Amino acid sequence: MRYDAVLVKPVTASALQDCLAGLLRKRVATTQPAVAIHGAAETELRRLHAGRRVLLVEDNAINQEVAEGLLKVTGLVVETADDGARAVEMAATRPYDVILMDMQMPVMDGLAATRAIRAHAGDAIPIVAMTANAFSEERAACLDAGMKDHLAKQVDPELQYVTLLRWLPRRPDDAEAISAKAPAPAVSPAEIRPLSGRLEAIEGYDLAAGLRSVGGQQPALSRVLRRFVRTYKAGEPAFLSPGTDEAVKLWRDECHSLRGACAAIGAARLLAELAAFELDLVTTVDARALESRARQLHEDLVVLVLAGRLGEELVR
Repeated sequence: MRYDAVLVKPVTASALQDCLAGLLRKRVATTQPAVAIHGAAETELRRLHAGRRVLLVEDNAINQEVAEGLLKVTGLVVETADDGARAVEMAATRPYDVILMDMQMPVMDGLAATRAIRAHAGDAIPIVAMTANAFSEERAACLDAGMKDHLAKQVDPELQYVTLLRWLPRRPDDAEAISAKAPAPAVSPAEIRPLSGRLEAIEGYDLAAGLRSVGGQQPALSRVLRRFVRTYKAGEPAFLSPGTDEAVKLWRDECHSLRGACAAIGAARLLAELAAFELDLVTTVDARALESRARQLHEDLVVLVLAGRLGEELVR
């Protein structure tokens, strides 16, 4: 008998979600053309579509840094919006070849933003959802709002490239000429080893996971880590709020955002702690009982930023 995955009891909502996302990625990969299976989607995207305009809608600075880096390495021209309302404004004033839309954002979420863009511009621009929820209900909601496709976070670089290849229109007349202007960035051994050594020494950090999130590009990982340090050098003050019903909602929102950032850089231990805390926020009635857990998350985040002089050496 053969199994595709294993879930360890007790099963948390986050663990179940991550497991399903992984299985869905494997299933999609086996049905894609050979370009995806052989890892050549990045090269094909650069060859066919370098110079195309992409609107990336993502409120989390770390996730935005990762996604922007993965897109730019293929020669795509990327503009960013921090919330759905800004995305609607930008889509109404300039042309884009594809829009990557986060689902949970302040001001206006991804579903509302997509409906507004469709009402103004019709169905011409492909809009692809990016969400931490891999369940079929959210996929259906994305399609109902007018989105063309769905990417589960943390986004697998190769799957992202395959999805873009599916929705960007081909341009055979000038693709070869454009591709010559967008070579893949070279990575020197001198850039790689010092950073890798520092990161491998940090307890609870998964270097391999961090590299996977940026398509194996060490300079890109360095940039994302710098952004992480700048964003969270003071920890997460929301986790220091007194335990009230309002604080629980605030903690839940911050957990969602920080969990995405931790997944993007490979902070495996803190990612697991956040997932467990999110589950307790749903199941625990007494908010005050969670105050110490929230404070501990804040302290663990500060420790991660400072671990191995991470902040001192990467912010420069």
